[in-house]
Amino acid sequence: MKHSYIYVLLIFFLGGKMATAQNSIMDKGTYDTIPYNAIAADSIFPPSTIHYNWISYQLKVGLTHRNEQLAFQCYFVNRIDSIIYLNLNKSGIELARVVLTPDSVIYVNKLEHKYYQGDYEFIEKLFGLPLHFSHIQSLMNAVDFAGYTQNGTLLEEDGLRQFIYPLRQEIDGDLNLMQTITLGEQGVILENDITELKTLRDIDIAYKDYCLQNDYNFFSKMEIKMESDEIFLEAEMKNLKINREGPTRIKIPDSFEKIKFK
Repeated sequence: MKHSYIYVLLIFFLGGKMATAQNSIMDKGTYDTIPYNAIAADSIFPPSTIHYNWISYQLKVGLTHRNEQLAFQCYFVNRIDSIIYLNLNKSGIELARVVLTPDSVIYVNKLEHKYYQGDYEFIEKLFGLPLHFSHIQSLMNAVDFAGYTQNGTLLEEDGLRQFIYPLRQEIDGDLNLMQTITLGEQGVILENDITELKTLRDIDIAYKDYCLQNDYNFFSKMEIKMESDEIFLEAEMKNLKINREGPTRIKIPDSFEKIKFK
């Protein structure tokens, strides 16, 4: 059970072993196809810029993993482009703590008394993907990835916009994605369906119940589907704070065993 908790939680926050999922917020049908060059320059791309310096919130999570149902809480803190702090707990018992910077990863597994401190080799070794800080930051703030090519097609119907990228390349990295992003009427991301083309690993993230919070239009609920791992996650957000500093401290107990790669 201990391994199951940590494995599933890390899949959620850092991206895991995934396969193609075809669920979509938009009903399948025929839409008007509009080349990017036919749209005004200020409206042709999904939002990728974060307009605040700090954010923190709590997530109440319900997760179904195969035949097992899990419930836990997560406290998320992000100083934009600088640090991400995750505290994962259940019934007041801390399961794990993670602190990420653009260049480093510290992971403390409180259940197994193990830790990792180093670079993003840890993430790539675990999941076989060269994920980095900006990917995780973007997903947790409901914005598009920055630093990727914008060679796609725009479909529009009933106030929704769907950006379809058959091949999207990371400009300064090694990731190639197939991606579909659905925007609502106010330009917020409703769904982000991402497939990494080398491994065909896929994650479908839906952001729901947007409302004005702290002067920002922000989601209240998040859903994640990973069909190959039989994982479905629902998360409800509360206590959103914008531009207020949050805790980012992490301590590695002397008795904990360091995780080493062979």
